[in-house]
Amino acid sequence: MDKRVKLHDKYFVPYIPHKDLIKAVDEVAAKVNADYKDSGKVPVVLCVLSGSIVFCGYLLTRLEFPCELAAIKVTSYEGTRSTGNIKEVLGLTTDVDGRDVIIVEDIVDTGSTIVKLCEHLAFRGAASIKICTMFLKPEVYHKDRKLDYVGMEVANKFIVGFGLDYDQLGRNFSDIYILDKNQFEDTMKYYILFGPPGAGKGTQAKLLVEKFGFHHVSTGDLLRKEMAAGTPLGLKAKSLIEQGSLVPDLVVIGMIKSEIENNPSVPGFLFDGFPRTTEQAAALDEMLKGFDQSVTAVLSISISDEMVKERIRHRALLENRPDDTKDEVIANRIKTYHDKTEPVIDFYKAQGKYREIDGVGTIEEIFKKVCDIM
Repeated sequence: MDKRVKLHDKYFVPYIPHKDLIKAVDEVAAKVNADYKDSGKVPVVLCVLSGSIVFCGYLLTRLEFPCELAAIKVTSYEGTRSTGNIKEVLGLTTDVDGRDVIIVEDIVDTGSTIVKLCEHLAFRGAASIKICTMFLKPEVYHKDRKLDYVGMEVANKFIVGFGLDYDQLGRNFSDIYILDKNQFEDTMKYYILFGPPGAGKGTQAKLLVEKFGFHHVSTGDLLRKEMAAGTPLGLKAKSLIEQGSLVPDLVVIGMIKSEIENNPSVPGFLFDGFPRTTEQAAALDEMLKGFDQSVTAVLSISISDEMVKERIRHRALLENRPDDTKDEVIANRIKTYHDKTEPVIDFYKAQGKYREIDGVGTIEEIFKKVCDIM
């Protein structure tokens, strides 16, 4: 029986059973009771909405001293990643001035949200603040602020259930689920195709599209398409081009983002002619993060400079492009390619995503090398 569950576009598998969660709640409650049961204080138990509702509910039934329940809603997550920013979405439901406050959180990872929440409560006059969290990701929590009560430590993985969600779904699961790693064999692919003039990049791109069904993304084609359609991005690009200005990276990234959003059913994208600079590569990475995705690999078809010269001259004769037969023109094109692409290659090498293919051989032989890597 398949125990996977699907939430939106992702599959999750069981990770922590309910009985282990309840045991952790019991242990946390015992520690809180030891601190407050005979203190004579009536603390405010502050439930951080919406994730900690389940944990807070179980915890409250185990507390053996008078306490007041309050709530606040803050957020630092979008999709499956923390934004690191906090904003008060729903204000405090009680006055904490001069009160002892126990913050009840579902999970603490980087700690940015919880630290800023403590600062917010201190500003509101809280006499003391203690932090109680069901889950802690110790791998990524490096703040100085002490966590007073921790239910259990978990790996730095995205989890749902027991109040935690993936884009508002999954909170009602009694167990904790984790992303199913096997699903990523079928997730969206993002390949970048590199190659000097004459390396056969265009031919290989066509074959890859035919074999894998990828959506071929050429920035030049995108610019023409957006301008022809009269979209806001296209009109902006057209205006800049007519003024003799270069189209900024942000506009190009916007067009690529639009192309991805408008083709949700393809198995992947093949970027051709982009990114050309490390700034564009970083911008592409940041844009893909918004889809909880990243570049899969960079495929670089490599041939020697001498072979580039031979192939450009041959292509120039076939296509009647006399300028491309001149040595100085060819040399400049080779230099421009190296100057522009080598920093980008280093950028992706640092990420472990660069793959080089020997571009010597027949079209079929080179295509087989590309497919073997993919």
